[in-house]
Amino acid sequence: MSLISILLVAVAVLTLSLGLLSFLGAQKNDRKRTVWVLVSDIGAAIWIISMAIFLALEPAGNNVDMVALVSINGIYIGTLLMVTAILGYACWQYVFGKIATILSAIVSCVFAFLIITDHTILYTGYEITNQNNTVHLVNGWFYWLYVLALVVMIMMFTGATYYRSKHNTNKKVRTGDLVLTYGFLVVGVVSAIFDMILPILGRYDLIWLGPIALSVTMLSYFYAILKYRIISISATGLKALAYVSILSTGAAVYMVIFYIIFTVLFKVANPAPSVLVLNFLMIVIVLLLMPVIREISAAVNALITMGQVDLAYVVKKLNKIAAKNVDLRDLAAFLADHLHFSYVGFIINGRVYGSKALAISSEELSSISHLRQTANGVWQEPNKTVQKIFNELDLKAVAELRNAKGKTFGQLIVGKPMGKSSFERRDLIQLEMIINLVATVIDSEKHIRA
Repeated sequence: MSLISILLVAVAVLTLSLGLLSFLGAQKNDRKRTVWVLVSDIGAAIWIISMAIFLALEPAGNNVDMVALVSINGIYIGTLLMVTAILGYACWQYVFGKIATILSAIVSCVFAFLIITDHTILYTGYEITNQNNTVHLVNGWFYWLYVLALVVMIMMFTGATYYRSKHNTNKKVRTGDLVLTYGFLVVGVVSAIFDMILPILGRYDLIWLGPIALSVTMLSYFYAILKYRIISISATGLKALAYVSILSTGAAVYMVIFYIIFTVLFKVANPAPSVLVLNFLMIVIVLLLMPVIREISAAVNALITMGQVDLAYVVKKLNKIAAKNVDLRDLAAFLADHLHFSYVGFIINGRVYGSKALAISSEELSSISHLRQTANGVWQEPNKTVQKIFNELDLKAVAELRNAKGKTFGQLIVGKPMGKSSFERRDLIQLEMIINLVATVIDSEKHIRA
């Protein structure tokens, strides 16, 4: 498989996943309309996959003639499906749009029927070589009528989308439509040059540039619908689809960079298929592992940066812990590690749950528990007795834990900050915010596992 074929497969996956995202993530009142986007992206996927298969064919391959025939038909019929459906998306809500879409669908069906029943009307044959595979198109009335139909449909689509964007009261939807309008104009121009004009002149090796232009348009539209919240991807399945889209884009960009570097360093026009496939598989694996790598990197960074606290990581982990049964000793150990204190412990219902064993008597524990409540903030002022206990146990501060109603249900005690001799104001501010979050994590009503 060549680099171009790998790129086309990635673009096809990207296009289809974005179509599914637009359909599944759309609001109920817009779901019917986005069916057109999904159908259009299915047509685009047929167009692109068929192109990838044809360009990857080798002279010595099995069933070359049958595969070539099916893939060539897929290239030209998939294009008809894509353009007809995207026209329906743009203008089905208007009377003129319904008429235009129905007529376009009829014309497309006629073209598809003629291509399937007698392909010689479109091409006389094809050539499969080790260099560039070529379709010998017929420079006649049918081909140029086919091209004209596509051009008219794309022009009607861009006109309808532009009109709708100018008259839509929703600024977000209007912006998304403008992105799609200008994007498809670019796709139309690029495809007209590299997929329609040059192939009839004998340059069939550049037809893959049309799908690449389409992928840029789809990515721009995807960015617009995410930025302006045109669709919602809160569901787990939609998040997975969004990740597949990003993964496909990353794989395609990586393969292009790899190809450029490989050809410059080794002076080889085309790397071996095994090298391309291996690199493609490796970048897919790396991209799939990115969430794990990011999580490990954040955890390690939070542990090794003694001079500062990674608040984003700590808050993220606390939010995850909140959805589970709380083990206070594990929670105390996590806070001690990532807030960089020699000790963190919770005093709740006369018991202490700490990051490590603490030699504290019940009398000493009672003295800490009965400290005067604070009027402002969460930090308590140790009296002489408690301060003596703190000095003996190498503790530095104590704070109240309050539930959602503001009632104190326990305390948090901390040891000395690692790498510092005393607290700084920043430490106290960070800790106060985290203490309030920790208090919401701990459920004082249902009791905690010891």
